[in-house]
Amino acid sequence: MAESTKVVMSGSGDPNRYRSRLLTSFGFFLVFFVFYVGVAILVTPPFKEIAGIPLAGIPLGLVLSLMIFPVSWGLAYLYFKVWR
Repeated sequence: MAESTKVVMSGSGDPNRYRSRLLTSFGFFLVFFVFYVGVAILVTPPFKEIAGIPLAGIPLGLVLSLMIFPVSWGLAYLYFKVWR
């Protein structure tokens, strides 16, 4: 008497989709990690000459340090756009 209904979850059962999402996630993480570590290394004392290069009147090290949050927000935005 009771009819069985099949519930299908979005994206379930497609290993290629999971692989694609995994590679996308890892790629975005790798881009942010390289940027973050690169900036962290740039602002150390051995690289003070490079970090002190003026960019619009502001030292390059400071500009890149301040760009960590906008870069992470941009990558998060792209991540959610690609995830769909």
